[in-house]
Amino acid sequence: MQLINYSNSILSIVPAAIALALAIATRRVLLSLGVGIIVGSFLLVGSNPLDALVHLKDMAVSLTWADGDWSLGKPKILLFLVLLGIFTSLLTHSGSNQAFADWAKQHIKGRRGAKLLTACLVFVTFIDDYFHSLAVGAIARPVTDKFKVSRAKLAYILDSTAAPMCVLMPVSSWGASIIATLAGLLVTYNITDYTPMGAFVAMSLMNYYAVFALIMVFVVAWFSFDIGSM
Repeated sequence: MQLINYSNSILSIVPAAIALALAIATRRVLLSLGVGIIVGSFLLVGSNPLDALVHLKDMAVSLTWADGDWSLGKPKILLFLVLLGIFTSLLTHSGSNQAFADWAKQHIKGRRGAKLLTACLVFVTFIDDYFHSLAVGAIARPVTDKFKVSRAKLAYILDSTAAPMCVLMPVSSWGASIIATLAGLLVTYNITDYTPMGAFVAMSLMNYYAVFALIMVFVVAWFSFDIGSM
């Protein structure tokens, strides 16, 4: 099946734009992403419904079967995310989140402290960006609500500490994936000057976006910069 190349076309953003607009309008993320995927498939195959279904089937099969053999990398990632969701729910239902929130309410004395606490929790939950957003969001929300920190600013702090910290840490889901990729590249190109871990550390120092994003979170929290609904 010949797929249409949209790399130089404005139409390439249509599926993402539709998914984003639907998510905002309906607040149903899975439905919105599903519609975006379907629209993208129609565009790729030239709006032929049958070809779009075949392409979607091939993409689904490729998640577990590729090059004539089982490929379980992506199912393992999905399983990992499910387990993170279960663990996050366990924290909530066991009372751990509430216990920490109660402690924080007694020791945090102002809005600045509430924001800095939320940002600093990334140094504990950096193992995965999704886990960080879910766990810290549940823990910090009662504290930030108490000091009238807007949900928009809470979302900014969570999002701008989650992936940037995770991608810089070797002991994280992103770090493990990047190191594994680097190991393959070093072998493929016969590079012996670096170990996979050494290459990851050297690259992390040049990940200016992640470093700047983390710094800006603490600057915004300390100086109380507010943009829009923040």
